[in-house]
Amino acid sequence: MPKRGLIPDAYSILLNLKPQIKVSLFYFLIFIAALPAFLIPIRNPDLFWGFSAARWMLISHAFPRFDFLSWSKPHAPWIDFEWLSQLIFLGLYKIGGWTALLVFKSLLLFLAWIPIEIGLRQKRLETSLILGAFLLWAATSISHSDLRPELFSLIFFAWALLALEIDRQNPILLNSKISWGFFGVFILWSNLHAGFIFGEALILIYAFFRLLYREIPELKKTLLWGTSAFLGTLINPYGMGPYQVAFIHLKENNALNSIAEWKAFNFLPPSHWPTDAVFLLLLLALAMTLALKPNHIELKKNSPIFCLVLFLSLAALAHRRIAPYFVIAFLMAGGSWLKEIRVKEKYSLNGSFIIALGSIFFIWSFWTPSIQNLPFDGRLFPEKAADFISQRDSLSQLRFYNPWEWGGYLAWKLRPRFKVYCDGRYIFHDLLLAQKKALSSPSNWAKFLDSQKIDAALIPHLKQPLSWYSLLMPKSKWALVYEDPTALLFIRKNYASSP
Repeated sequence: MPKRGLIPDAYSILLNLKPQIKVSLFYFLIFIAALPAFLIPIRNPDLFWGFSAARWMLISHAFPRFDFLSWSKPHAPWIDFEWLSQLIFLGLYKIGGWTALLVFKSLLLFLAWIPIEIGLRQKRLETSLILGAFLLWAATSISHSDLRPELFSLIFFAWALLALEIDRQNPILLNSKISWGFFGVFILWSNLHAGFIFGEALILIYAFFRLLYREIPELKKTLLWGTSAFLGTLINPYGMGPYQVAFIHLKENNALNSIAEWKAFNFLPPSHWPTDAVFLLLLLALAMTLALKPNHIELKKNSPIFCLVLFLSLAALAHRRIAPYFVIAFLMAGGSWLKEIRVKEKYSLNGSFIIALGSIFFIWSFWTPSIQNLPFDGRLFPEKAADFISQRDSLSQLRFYNPWEWGGYLAWKLRPRFKVYCDGRYIFHDLLLAQKKALSSPSNWAKFLDSQKIDAALIPHLKQPLSWYSLLMPKSKWALVYEDPTALLFIRKNYASSP
């Protein structure tokens, strides 16, 4: 009989493991398969003006109320409705740099999944279906996996939806005392991100259906929760200020359409493909629902969550930033939908397997090319140009033009003397429209630079021939003093000798 090798047979070891260990190992492997979706490199340009705001708060021991970063709108009123997120992000950055922020971002995305899983388990779905939903959530997270205060809103939105769903299915489990929980959560939420408005809208939707179906005791309880939530949102440094900012965003929709993240949902970018799949799953669920006889569908029981999914799907088509809220609602509604349309178990399990396999393949194929840029993708920022400017004191006295997405980085990197033209804050929405109009023709661009009395312009290097740039920045007026693969720096000729 041949001797056994010194290295144990891995397969036999796995077979002899206890069932609990096997299950834990399987879950761990699923988590590892999904993890790259949460480890997309950080590239959010708004982080930097948030860093500047947090730094100002720590130095001044006060909350920002006026702009201190730009020359175009000095001392303009500003409501910093994300102040707490900014302090958290800067604190983590000081402790562990971009690596700490990447780990924290991954944690936030995973925390948004937990209430979804609890909701699905309460509907007694098969574990394989829940794992498929988790991998789909991970894949859809790629499109919104940058480090933003909005990640806090996704977590709170998912937990609020879970509480309302639990109460819808079994009203005796949660009583009116939970209103204190809503009060506390919305205090925290309103100081982290303005997405708390989605939470309030969520409560109103469920209250509407309780009024519609004359469920008066439950209606009173839901309205009490909503009142507690609203009062909680007022516990912030600006009172009704965050609502004012939300109204400004709604009013200035034309300006926001110039920003990619505020545009209508685009089905074509690869990062959106998993969300495209969610839209297809919704269409499939609707088709199967319509194919059934009306008496087979418990509309009264499930109408709040189903209508919420439909509403968010339409809202996501208009504004892509709403897409993750739609995905959360759809996944949480998935268990109810599967039961209502009576999908056979073998079909649902096979579908879940296909979704899980496709999600894993997509996650790893999307993530692999970005490994080299972990944890922070600095290629999008004018790092070398900022170093060039920082070494020349005379440049800090000029009125610089900079693109919207570079303002925060430049203000953070070149503080405290350098002032930017604009950055990603809402107070510059009107300047977005002005820039858009200016770039429509060389003559409009020249008028824009002259009217703003701009002395220097730091613009993206778009790999165009210099003759193309000479149309916008004619050599008779402007001198190219710096060039790298990311940025070009032009200075008016009467200042060109200063550097």
